[in-house]
Amino acid sequence: MDDLAELIKRVMTEKDWTLSTLARRSGLSTSTLHSWKSGHRATGSRGPTPDKLRQLAEGAGLPVNQVFEAAGRHVPAPMDDEDERRFLHLFRSLDSADRGVIEATMRAMSERQRADQ
Repeated sequence: MDDLAELIKRVMTEKDWTLSTLARRSGLSTSTLHSWKSGHRATGSRGPTPDKLRQLAEGAGLPVNQVFEAAGRHVPAPMDDEDERRFLHLFRSLDSADRGVIEATMRAMSERQRADQ
């Protein structure tokens, strides 16, 4: 299995694309892709966001799960508009202290899933 840097290099080689072409097709900046291609996942410890990984998958014509796996990330479960509406409605009904607890819990769960991979 490729890591993210290897995956980007392979896509560029197989499709005979420049980094600029991949950036244009994916809607990501050339500097972001260059950083990932150089083996730097991103500035900071969190790595690429799910949205950016999805953009890369779409632009490169790759399955989303392949790109997420290469980045060492789990593929988030799909969320439709109704799911998002329900969660946002519940979140808005909380006071600021409870919102902080929910946010901290969600961050911890996300970090745990990254560590489990």
